Amino acid sequence: MSTTAEYVAKFPRRKKLLEMVEKYWLEEARRPPGSLDSSLKKHTTLLNKLKSSLLVGPAETLIKEIDGLTLTKYLEEIVAAVAEGSTKKGDSEIAVDIIVHLHTRLTPDFLPLLLQPLLLVLASPVNSSNAAPANKDAEKDKEKEDKERLGKQRPVLRIIAELAMIGAWAESPIKGASEVGKILKGFMTGDTQYTNLPLLTTFLKYFVRAYLGPNPSSTKDGSANGDAIQKEELPEGVTELIPVEVQKKMRELFENYFNSASKTLVKGQIRLLEQDRRNHEAYIKSGEIFEDRQQAYEKMTKAVERLTAGVNTLAELLGLQPPVLPTAASLAKSGLQIVESASSFTVREDGPIAGGIWDDEEERRFYEDLVDLREVVPSALLGIKESKNTNDTATSEEGKQEDEEKRKADEADLQRQLEQMDSQPDKNESATTTDLQAQEMSRTVSASTSGEPMEQDPPIVIGDDEQLTTQNTSVTEDDGLQSGPAARLTALFAALPEANNREVLDKLAVEFAFLNSKAARKRLIKFIGEVPKQRTDLLPHYARFVATLDRYMPDIGTGVLQILDEEMRYLQRKRLVRELDSLRLKNVRFYGELAKFKVAKPYTILHVLKVFLDEFKFNIENISNLLENCGRFLLRFEGTKETAKKMVELMRRKQGNSHLDQRHQVMLENAFYMCNPPERVAREVVTLSPMQSFIQHLLHDILMKRTLDKVLKLLRKLHWEDAETYDFILSSFTSPNDIKFGNIPYLAALVYDLQRYHPEFSIAVVDQVMEDIRIGMEENIFKHNQRRIATIRYLGELYMYRVVGAGVIFETLWSLLSFGHADPFPVPGRESPIDAVDDFFRVRLACTLLDTCGACFDKGSQARKLDQYLVMLQLYVTCKAELPMDVDFMLTDTLDVLRPKMPHLRTFNEAAAKVDELLALGTGEDDESDDEEGSDEGDRGGHEDPIESNENEVIPPPSGDNEEEEEDNVVLIRNKEKEQHSEMDEQAQSEFDREFAKLLADTTDARRDQRKNAPPVFDTAVPLIRKKDVGEQEGKMQFTLLSKKGNRQQIRSLDIPLDSTIAMNSRSHQAQSKAEQEQLKRLVLQNERRLERAEVQDIETRGIKLRYLPS
Repeated sequence: MSTTAEYVAKFPRRKKLLEMVEKYWLEEARRPPGSLDSSLKKHTTLLNKLKSSLLVGPAETLIKEIDGLTLTKYLEEIVAAVAEGSTKKGDSEIAVDIIVHLHTRLTPDFLPLLLQPLLLVLASPVNSSNAAPANKDAEKDKEKEDKERLGKQRPVLRIIAELAMIGAWAESPIKGASEVGKILKGFMTGDTQYTNLPLLTTFLKYFVRAYLGPNPSSTKDGSANGDAIQKEELPEGVTELIPVEVQKKMRELFENYFNSASKTLVKGQIRLLEQDRRNHEAYIKSGEIFEDRQQAYEKMTKAVERLTAGVNTLAELLGLQPPVLPTAASLAKSGLQIVESASSFTVREDGPIAGGIWDDEEERRFYEDLVDLREVVPSALLGIKESKNTNDTATSEEGKQEDEEKRKADEADLQRQLEQMDSQPDKNESATTTDLQAQEMSRTVSASTSGEPMEQDPPIVIGDDEQLTTQNTSVTEDDGLQSGPAARLTALFAALPEANNREVLDKLAVEFAFLNSKAARKRLIKFIGEVPKQRTDLLPHYARFVATLDRYMPDIGTGVLQILDEEMRYLQRKRLVRELDSLRLKNVRFYGELAKFKVAKPYTILHVLKVFLDEFKFNIENISNLLENCGRFLLRFEGTKETAKKMVELMRRKQGNSHLDQRHQVMLENAFYMCNPPERVAREVVTLSPMQSFIQHLLHDILMKRTLDKVLKLLRKLHWEDAETYDFILSSFTSPNDIKFGNIPYLAALVYDLQRYHPEFSIAVVDQVMEDIRIGMEENIFKHNQRRIATIRYLGELYMYRVVGAGVIFETLWSLLSFGHADPFPVPGRESPIDAVDDFFRVRLACTLLDTCGACFDKGSQARKLDQYLVMLQLYVTCKAELPMDVDFMLTDTLDVLRPKMPHLRTFNEAAAKVDELLALGTGEDDESDDEEGSDEGDRGGHEDPIESNENEVIPPPSGDNEEEEEDNVVLIRNKEKEQHSEMDEQAQSEFDREFAKLLADTTDARRDQRKNAPPVFDTAVPLIRKKDVGEQEGKMQFTLLSKKGNRQQIRSLDIPLDSTIAMNSRSHQAQSKAEQEQLKRLVLQNERRLERAEVQDIETRGIKLRYLPS
């Protein structure tokens, strides 16, 4: 063991090595005097010696041989040889001397190159050692691999620890100690089997004083005394090679590891003792111990012995008290059980909760407030004799005493059986004991039901037999009932499945009491025993019906329980038949309902639960159904809560020790928490004032598209000057997640309408929305994701209603890609605590915002900006982990809607090349005028506003006295033609003329080609000859005749009579053309006037009056 004296003895040597290492970190490599050999043969010999005898020595021989060689050309080979030689057995101090000497010759490259392979040896994975072996051969292979690994790592760990103390890390003296701490922590973490415990004890054996500081002083009897810890003073000239802060952390690390190993050892010892007890009981029962049990016991014994030796060694090296292991006697005395966590197996004892053992008052009345038939039915019909009142009291008291004694005896028998149950019964034993337990349970059930305590004598049926013998001709059934009572009983049975409340059930019970007879009771038992297996909803009502009659007709309850008992024993024999699951559910739930009405005695239900627990894996569904139905009653009923608590704990232990599928695990968890619910904190209900409730009602319930104007008028009428009202309105308008997701656009429309009357309100809303988006990115809490989606949608809708500009949208979009990162551009491996590589929620936010308002950015500079952003968004996605399918579909849909022709960038190389292309083009800078023009175009393309359009300019009224009269809301509309003419730019006009002329020239050329290919027709133009205007003669029409004589054209005027055909046709054609022109002109003017009137009416409906200025 490393003591202070040993540390002081080794200090001069370590100090000398430390000074030598620090010296040659600063100076050039040392060159020995004389000539140096550079031959390959000599260097190969040296490498072989370093591989084989680095830890054997002698060191002087190797150092002398090293000083005779050049070494510089074989640096990598020397590093590999030293790393390989360090894994052999031997003295680590010899290896450290040789390594330091090599450092003086090969500084500064040797030590950094050497430390990497040495640390790699110590960083070998231990996860494989924790995995359970598949078979015996795999277990042997694992043990062999662990032994070889520990044999290699043990000398390397000692060398690394020595090098850390002498400054082998050039960064700082603390660097080496911290690396050693990381190595040791890696050995401790994840080592559930404690296979690395020998390695850690070896480290403490040689370096406990150097790395952990002085040990606590020990008393004379050898036990560590925590109050007498004293630091051993070091002599003068001897200092700590490891900083004191590192020593404290190291000691704390090893003490925590020791405590964890001690707890594991105690648990393992308890398991070993329990396994030994089970083996002993199995040997007594069957006369032998099975081979698998014996092998498991031997394996557990070896593991406990190995861990005990390691823990005791750790306690001795650390100066701590070893744990006290339990023995068989102490285990039997304290009654300890093997549990993983006490909190998960204990039933919460919170006493009676609201309503006692019931959930609420209604349930209590259903199960406890039963109608007393004696008060509404004559005693003679119930079989009660009135003449024995004096003797009934004594008889009932004796019956109660006997019943109490019998109940205590049954409970004591059940307690004894529970104490004998194993937490993991053997399969073979359980298969042989199932029938015995079922028979025992059936005997208990029959005994409990037949011995039912009675406050009165057994009922006497008056005149039944006599009536049957005298009226045989009126019998319609084989059960001995007359036709009248039989029909009434049949009608009662027909009404019983429809009885769904207490009042109807009580009326039917009273009606049956008037029909009371032995035959009627038999028919009732048969009817209730044959309840359909699908109608589990009828079981509580049937149980109440039976409980109401059972007080005076005990044979009904006994008969029903016998049917259920036989049915359950049959189902237990057929437990592997899955087709009977619905029947099992009905049987178990009926048992539970009868137990809550106390028709089935509670200890009888505990016997049923015990039978199920004996065959745990085959009865998981039965156990779950029984606990869900009556587990809470059993755990809170005074006579069963102690036994039921033990049985629930047994169920939890078996659940923890069994390998169950997910469905069965969930069923058992639900059943446990239904019968033993955890504590719940009452929700704090926020009380709203009437005004706040009205505002919430407007936004949550009334707000929709057709009520938008109504809600706006009501909001304007609120008391905005009241600070409390204003704050609540602002809070409501900044919480879009509280309203329906489809109503978010209408909320944004209200903000747009209200900003005309309360400008500061819209500013506050936008500011809070932007702040919420930023806070969501900073916190990145999963439960707030729905709120963040609604907020980002809200921001997009505010842009659609022109409450915010395009700059805010693009700023938000870019912040989704860069917020929380040091680099503005996405790169692979870029990690952030608030934006992990596998977190894709920011992509969802970006897609939601783009789906809301991205379609507006389709022209001008805004379209270019959006193109750049979409490329960067795809680069951002490629820098993350594999994209989930739903996010991939969402992103693809967004890109297809916004830019159908844009190629999708699936890899980082494609996206990076596209980004480089955009940066090279330098299209990211636009002047402010372009931004404003593009923003206005985007606004118009995304949302239609009846007040403002591309054709009209809206000038808001000047803010005066802040009055809300409608007369002050004036919109000035200027003449459209004059505005367009005045705003026409000369340069744009000239460019338009050039393009138009070019278009005409192209059209003329095309038509010229067409005329060349067309058939010859008369296409000569009529020459224009100006003559004096000659008036037409009366009754005639003047025509011009064109003729050709030779190469000369001749024109003559002809006067045609008006009554001729050609003159009449010409006049009618002219009149028709003129009428068509007039009609077209009238239609155009009417359409313009209608559009103008519709526009004016639309503006006036919004509460704005118009005043026209003279043009």
